Amino acid sequence: MPPDFAALLLAGGRSRRMGTDKALLEWLGQPLWQVQAEKLRRLGGHHCFIACREEQGLQEAWPSAAGIEWLFDPLGDDRGPLGAIGRVLRKTQAPTLVLAVDMPFISEAFLSGLACEQAAAASESGLFCQTEQGVEPMAGIYVPAMLPLIEARLARGELGLQRLIAEAAAQGLARLRPAHPGESGLFANLNTPGEWQDCLLANDGRTA
Repeated sequence: MPPDFAALLLAGGRSRRMGTDKALLEWLGQPLWQVQAEKLRRLGGHHCFIACREEQGLQEAWPSAAGIEWLFDPLGDDRGPLGAIGRVLRKTQAPTLVLAVDMPFISEAFLSGLACEQAAAASESGLFCQTEQGVEPMAGIYVPAMLPLIEARLARGELGLQRLIAEAAAQGLARLRPAHPGESGLFANLNTPGEWQDCLLANDGRTA
């Protein structure tokens, strides 16, 4: 990954539909959040953040993880992924590769390719994939140029990422590209116990 990039793992969701903390589900013999964090850490880059709730205790399970910076949700300020993305962009002023913890099929190769594609374009715009289901906001690149839109939406309590990206694209602050052949299956995410079981069956020994 280009050295001036940052990476952010979103692992602080409340997992209400799953009924248990998705970050702690076991995947490939490890907690899912740790598998996902390792993908980002191995990419290199300038900063690697994990956004979570302090009470989850993830930092206690992995206290000596080199190159990881913990980003705890402020108490009483549940502004979801958009709040965390905004805080990282303000802190780093760098393009930030964002990954949700509940997308286990996203591969290092995809993440590295997306970052390299962004760097090769020498663009100040974000980069997101578009599938048949729409724009994928949870595995994409957010950039400092999007901060004014993010700040405005946070102030209004409008936290939806897809609408943010649509607005950014309309203003030339984000690029949308169709998912390449074979990529669509990478974006499967987990929200319910049934979806988790489907992912386990689909994995069938694969590594992500």
